[in-house]
Amino acid sequence: MKKNTLIAIIVIIFIVVLGVCAYIFLSNKGEVKTIDIDAAGQTLANSSPFNEMSTIDITTEQLSSSYGINIENVDKVIGKMPMMNVQASMYILIQAKDGTVDTVKAELDKYAQQYEEQWSMYLPEQYELVQNRKMGTVVNTIYMIVAENAETLEQEITK
Repeated sequence: MKKNTLIAIIVIIFIVVLGVCAYIFLSNKGEVKTIDIDAAGQTLANSSPFNEMSTIDITTEQLSSSYGINIENVDKVIGKMPMMNVQASMYILIQAKDGTVDTVKAELDKYAQQYEEQWSMYLPEQYELVQNRKMGTVVNTIYMIVAENAETLEQEITK
């Protein structure tokens, strides 16, 4: 009788442990890391160097004319660029519409190359910032950060 009781207890413990593991696995499976574009934009705007320099907002209208990005593929954009062309520091966060992330990313990559070419003939320390830019994609948000502390800022908005 004691042997049967011990086996029953072991089976019950095994089933409970298996159930807990399945619950943990299934509940974590649905989590998708995203970027709150408004909060990320505020974090960047309040961080150095952007809180110390004269900047202008990057608008949806500028995406097409200045950045070569099709605005029909964009839900939202937040960004800052220098008011004068003596500083290269800038950031842009683009929330792409569903199914257009790769297209928007390719367009931003193309702009980044043009931005690098522009700075290659002007102010070497600013050119270095552009070369060390941070770019990435989190779900449907594509970003580019050009700043001395770009890596730290990238970690801040993607955590």
